[in-house]
Amino acid sequence: MKKFLIVTTIQDTVEAFLIPHIKMLEAEGYKVSIATNIYKEIKEELKDNEWINISFSRNPFSFNSFKAVKEMRAFIRSGKFEMVHFHTPVAAFLGRYAAMREKQKNIIYTAHGFHFYEGASLINWCIYYPMELLAARWTDKLITINEEDYKRASAFKLRRDGKVYKVSGVGVDSTHYSSGDAEKIKKELLIRDPEKTVLMIGELNKNKNQAQLIKALELLRLKGRNIKAIFVGIGEQEGILKKMAKDLGVKVTFLGYRKDIKDIIDAADIVVSMSYREGLPRNIMEAMSAGKPLVVTDIRGNRDIVFHEENGILVALNDIDATASALESLLYNPKLYKKISENNYKKIESYSIVSILESMKEVYGFEKVSDSQS
Repeated sequence: MKKFLIVTTIQDTVEAFLIPHIKMLEAEGYKVSIATNIYKEIKEELKDNEWINISFSRNPFSFNSFKAVKEMRAFIRSGKFEMVHFHTPVAAFLGRYAAMREKQKNIIYTAHGFHFYEGASLINWCIYYPMELLAARWTDKLITINEEDYKRASAFKLRRDGKVYKVSGVGVDSTHYSSGDAEKIKKELLIRDPEKTVLMIGELNKNKNQAQLIKALELLRLKGRNIKAIFVGIGEQEGILKKMAKDLGVKVTFLGYRKDIKDIIDAADIVVSMSYREGLPRNIMEAMSAGKPLVVTDIRGNRDIVFHEENGILVALNDIDATASALESLLYNPKLYKKISENNYKKIESYSIVSILESMKEVYGFEKVSDSQS
C-alpha cells in the first residue's frame, strides 16, 4: 500500500480541518500517517492512523526546532512515503527542510495565509518572506488559498518543474447542519425581539479587531438601535474588550470557547469579521452556508469570498462610520437582507468540501492516474 504523510505544527489543525482529506486519501488507496505536536487524546476517527509526535513549536526560533528537524528526518527516512503534505508555517519550513535533506519526492505545502501580505509589518516581511522564498525551492507543489498569496507565490522558484495552485480553503459542509437549538441559544443569551444580534467568532486578540465592531455599535446605540454583539472565543484581549463595551454602553455577550458554533450562527442575524489578517476564513464560510449576511474588513482572504453588496458588505479597516452604516443597512433593510442571504446559499457551493476534495485530487495527480489506467 502506498504511504502518505501529513505534517502540521499542532494536532488541532489535523482534527479540525483535515479529516475529510485523510478519508479521501484512504479511499484512493493510501495509508496516511500524521506527524505533529500531539498533546491530547486523538479523535476516535483517526485512532487507526499512524501518529508520531514531533517537537514543533509555534515559534520558528525555538531551540526545539533542531530537535524537530532531526525527528522529521528520521521519520521520513523510515517511512518511504509517496507524498508528504505540509500545513502551517513552522512545520512546513522545518519539515520541508528535513524532507529535502532526505531526498523526499512529492513535497507539497498548503499556505493557509502567508504572514507577509499587503499591509503587514516590516518585521513580518523580513522574517517570513525570505523563509517562504527559500523553502519554495524544496517544494514540488505549493497550494495557496487566496488570490493575493497565489499571485505572490507564482513568482517563487519551486523545485524541479514545481507548480503553484489556488484551492479555496480546506472545505466546509455547504449543506449547513445544526442541532436545531437556535431558539435555545436565544433564550440562553436573553435575545428578544426587536433586538438584533451580530456575531463574531475567533480568538480575542488584536488581529481579530473586535474593537472595531464595539465602536461601531456605540454609534448605532446613540441612534437608538437595539443591537447586541456576541463574541465566541477566548484570548488576552478579553478584559480590555469587556471594559471598552462597558465604557461605551454597548451590549456584548462573551461566550468563550463553544462547540455549538452552528447553532450560535443560526441564532444570530449577521456575522462579522473585523480582522487585520486572514488566509481564507472558515467561520465566514460557515456563516455563508447558513445564509447569514456578512460585514467584513476589506482585506486579503475576506475579499476572496465576500463580494460587496452581493453576499455581504466590505468595509475598510478601522472605518467605524462605514462599519456602523453597513450593520444598519443589513439589519434594518429586509429586502437587502433577503437578497444577500440568498446569494450566500448559492456562493457557498464553490467552497464545499466536495468541491475542494475534487480540486485536491487534481493537485495530487489522482485524475491523471485514473485517466492513464482507463
